[in-house]
Amino acid sequence: MWLPLLFFQLLRVVGSNQQVLGFLGGSVTLSPALDVTQRNISSIKWLILSNDTWIATYQGGKTKTNHFWQYRGRLHLDISSGDLTIKNLIRKDAMKYVLEVGFQGDEENSRKFVLRVEQRLAQPLVTKHHGWSEDGSCILRLQCFSPDPSVNFTWSTTPPATNRTLAKWLHPHSAFLLATMGEDDKVGFTCNTTTALESASHTLDVVCGREHTPTFFHGVLLGSCLGILLAMITYILRERIEASIYLLSHRTSVETEENRTL
Repeated sequence: MWLPLLFFQLLRVVGSNQQVLGFLGGSVTLSPALDVTQRNISSIKWLILSNDTWIATYQGGKTKTNHFWQYRGRLHLDISSGDLTIKNLIRKDAMKYVLEVGFQGDEENSRKFVLRVEQRLAQPLVTKHHGWSEDGSCILRLQCFSPDPSVNFTWSTTPPATNRTLAKWLHPHSAFLLATMGEDDKVGFTCNTTTALESASHTLDVVCGREHTPTFFHGVLLGSCLGILLAMITYILRERIEASIYLLSHRTSVETEENRTL
């Protein structure tokens, strides 16, 4: 389950450039935040590569977003605000973008953006092992693994309980939790991984149930089934034994009669 701490983009102004963060395979919007309440936009130009290559334009009442092969089919230009949305982000989209916008009356404004494209945080994986203490409590050893380096790990439970945790410790890419719970209790253990930009989590529902031994009824049922099976085998074998005895005695009688005739 994805829990972004920030929306699909993170904006901050450094000098005259806005820094924008997007994630691989996602979408990002470069928004100049223009004041268009009292003015009408007459032209829009989005440029890259030293500000001489158009990628999206609005001129003469016509919108065009297929100027450059790298962005074909992946751009949306909002002519009312100047916003440019890039879909299905790839690594090569990380670069500087320049907006030149003209208003009626020959007034022009420009904005500059620097786009970063990063890999989204992977979902962690929670696994468990359990055993039993002398007092009948279920002892759990949970491991939370994340392939991403430098993430922060936290644990939570549903329903919450403060006296359930015995110990916590960390290893590279993993966080461990030693906890207890009652027999047949159902508890959801959630591992959360976070960075400065986003968060991910995985919940494992745990029920500590003992393997019950067969009851008297199950023993009687099993014994009955075995008895019936043994009786069937005995009946089948008896018929075969009787048939074999009959054939053997008949053959002996025939041989005896032939000897007498000779």
